[in-house]
Amino acid sequence: MSSTDEDVPYSEDLQRPSDAQAWVEAADRKRPFRVHIRRAIVDRLRLLAPRARVLELGSGPGLLAEQVLLHCTEIAKYTLLDFSEPMLEMSRRRVAQYPSAEFVCADFRSEGWIWCVTAPYDAVVSMQAVHEVRHKRRVPRLYGQVHGLLAADGAFLIADRVPEDDSPRSTALFMTEHEQTRALADAGFDNICVVMSGDALALCQCTKKAV
Repeated sequence: MSSTDEDVPYSEDLQRPSDAQAWVEAADRKRPFRVHIRRAIVDRLRLLAPRARVLELGSGPGLLAEQVLLHCTEIAKYTLLDFSEPMLEMSRRRVAQYPSAEFVCADFRSEGWIWCVTAPYDAVVSMQAVHEVRHKRRVPRLYGQVHGLLAADGAFLIADRVPEDDSPRSTALFMTEHEQTRALADAGFDNICVVMSGDALALCQCTKKAV
């Protein structure tokens, strides 16, 4: 395996409460465009039929979940999945008043994470988390798994970092908009588009082809 194929090490340990808290405090300050992405995801999820089921991958401290559950009141089940117990504990406190929220501790890099959730979902969303597979070569497999979890015509909204430079770390960890849309197409998604971009983030939207 060449150096460009090796997984990129973590820059923090999100299993440590102090590191998780530091990430949360810095996230929107470093990338204020995250607020606009959350609003765009909420606007799309408002179009779901009543009693929809939504899965969030890498839900972190629940910032996106809070906005979705506040504004999309007819969602029947919103599953927050994260590998970090400190992050999940923050999200439990943040959305404790919403009975539709459920919490799953699982790592979407693992082979069996899909067995920790109950498909099908009407939408899957993720915000600044997919690169936590630690190398973009792992992303197509993840997108194939997401495709399998979605109901026919289900929506997938994925916001993630794009490379800010041509360093080996940046180009191994983050996907360009073209790489994102190609990976989604290869996984079988349709109606793929880049909804918005800013602060080295891009939001892509697509749907599973109806059978």
